[in-house]
Amino acid sequence: MKSYLSLAWKELKAQRVTAILILIAVILSSLMTTVIGQSIGILQAMRVQQAERLNGSRYATFHQLTQQQAQALHDDPRLTDVGDVLYLGSAGLGSSRLKLSLREYHGDALAMYPSIGKVKEGRLPETASEVALPEDALQYLDKNAAVDDTIRLTLTVSTMDGLLPEVEYTADFTLTGVLESSYLGYSSGTVQGIVGEGSAEALLPEEYRLISTDFKTQSRQDFQRIVLDLAETLQVNAAFIQYNPVLLNALGIAYDA
Repeated sequence: MKSYLSLAWKELKAQRVTAILILIAVILSSLMTTVIGQSIGILQAMRVQQAERLNGSRYATFHQLTQQQAQALHDDPRLTDVGDVLYLGSAGLGSSRLKLSLREYHGDALAMYPSIGKVKEGRLPETASEVALPEDALQYLDKNAAVDDTIRLTLTVSTMDGLLPEVEYTADFTLTGVLESSYLGYSSGTVQGIVGEGSAEALLPEEYRLISTDFKTQSRQDFQRIVLDLAETLQVNAAFIQYNPVLLNALGIAYDA
């Protein structure tokens, strides 16, 4: 054994430059492997973050739920980040072909949509008939509108299944905040406004106060199985299940939709 070590040492001394170059190559290779691994991790994190900005930090949404159905999702231990959203209707924005959609977010539901609730001036709405509107929407509604002004909107609301007729109503809202413009909805022709909790109860007939509940699953591997089980248990029509493919694909979560 000693003779081998002695021979190896003699060879290293004789081939000192070659040995140093090999050592440097090994070190650089290890560093490069580490850097590539870190870069892949950073790129993946950026991809997930971008997906959340585009379509929300949610795996799926069940639409047209009753209060009892929505509560069952909140109580299910297999779910996390459960949030409720109520749709109050939409209003046309002049000749822009854009529509303003108003939604009421309960609890931390708004936190799942990082591109929507960025306040430029004022604050987010807290109570019924308070509203925060994006700056680009105010350009069409009232260019001179300021925080604490009254904004009158004529809205239309309907149900997803079309079983109830479309309803038009007019309501006054107190403008509590101006939101930063988010252009993500332009492809679908919509901009998003936020109303305070209790607005739907104050303004909409009970049969139109249906809930959309966003959620993630604790287990990514069992995501699809959990969704199907919940849909069967709560009797949620498949047409009212909305997946978030942008985020699911970024996370590598399998789904059947």
